[in-house]
Amino acid sequence: MGKYKNKMCYPRLNKSGEIISYRFMYSGKDPNTNQHKLYTKTWKVPKGLSVKEIEKERKEFEIEFIKESEKKSNGIFVSETNLTFNEFADDWLERIRLKEDAYGSYSSAKNHLRILKEWFGNYLLKNISPILVQRFYDYICSRTYEKTCVTVKQSIKELIVSDKTKCYEIAGSCGINRLTLRIATKVGSKISMETAKAICSYFKVPMDKYFSITTEKVKYSCATNRGIKTTLVMILNSARKNMLIEHNFATNEYTNGISGTVKKKEIYNEEEVREFVRLCLQEKDLRKKSIFALYIFLGLRNGEVCGLEWKDIDLENGILNIQRNTLYFKEFGVVTKEPKTKNSKRSLAMPLQLTEILKEYKIWWEEQKIIHGDLWYNADRLFLQDSGECLHPCTPSTWLKNFELKNGLKHISPHKLRHTSITMQLLAGIPIKAVSERAGHADEHITLGIYTHFLKEEDRKAANVFDRFLSV
Repeated sequence: MGKYKNKMCYPRLNKSGEIISYRFMYSGKDPNTNQHKLYTKTWKVPKGLSVKEIEKERKEFEIEFIKESEKKSNGIFVSETNLTFNEFADDWLERIRLKEDAYGSYSSAKNHLRILKEWFGNYLLKNISPILVQRFYDYICSRTYEKTCVTVKQSIKELIVSDKTKCYEIAGSCGINRLTLRIATKVGSKISMETAKAICSYFKVPMDKYFSITTEKVKYSCATNRGIKTTLVMILNSARKNMLIEHNFATNEYTNGISGTVKKKEIYNEEEVREFVRLCLQEKDLRKKSIFALYIFLGLRNGEVCGLEWKDIDLENGILNIQRNTLYFKEFGVVTKEPKTKNSKRSLAMPLQLTEILKEYKIWWEEQKIIHGDLWYNADRLFLQDSGECLHPCTPSTWLKNFELKNGLKHISPHKLRHTSITMQLLAGIPIKAVSERAGHADEHITLGIYTHFLKEEDRKAANVFDRFLSV
């Protein structure tokens, strides 16, 4: 008994003087109040055992009691429960749904739970082991899906020449840019199924004559797999805090890392950016012109653009402030919330071209307010529906896609326009710290982590150019 100074053990005798039970006591503390607490437990002596056997079992019981009491005293005691992963995960998800400002977390967690429930569903929480979790991680990292690949089998150059139409007109009619059309003239190049269909439809030729179609199995991205892992870690961490499990076996402490493919971010190159800006400045719809300009000149997120109000903008001094996000979630509809992170709340100096665009738009906006009169919803938002109600966050994406198709530009989403803007700022030589702050990232390491591969490509181009310059 000398090893555990906080414990005591008292035998209980019957009238015959035989020991019928032992009363164990442990002097600890209440983890909630930090005050002294005495933990007790009784062990009844089984009948039919020898003195030696009784002493052996008594010691085993005593050791378990002390371990249990120490855990309770330190606030890490695991409750005895037969709760399954499914039951706890559903309750956890509901608590996330009821949290204020947790719309994005709820939507992503709900999607991740589909695959998590397939694997862990009916397992008791207490039976989820490191081996089981590692097998799950190995499974999601090995998953594949089928991707259709279209390869140029025969050059379409002969079709372009015989058509006697300018390349930019052909590209515009196909809803692609001239660079994509040029790629389709090179045998072995890969293009999208949508592009191949558009080209074949324009020239009225069979697909299989000029393009070969194959399918390949592709692994899910590292970002997708990490998202699933993060949700599992959060669920089991909540279970641990509720004293339903002692350890969170989903963490890196017990398992190996997550792998997957790293998808290249599709953005505009320098030539395409200049063309986009040129066409943007020619756009007659001032709402679209202003939104596209905010994407490319400042690299704003779509939610930040949709959340802008006139009070956030100082047109006289060319300053724009990001104060809110307006987003759409399937489960919640359109929601206005705080920016993505504390660094997302920021003040940005606007380029002169953008300031002039917004000044022009402000005049139009005020005119629309007068024209609609009492029908105006009386919102201060920059971007509104015809009624004056807030613009739906999905609308700019549709506008951008139609704008790109109309002008024969490569299709990229609003968020990829943000990537384009940030990449071009880095290539222009703007210091990484300034770019990071303007992008609303927590620090420059995040910016470098996202855009390193773009910079490596440009570094390789620079090396090749200099190599040619020095060639003798």
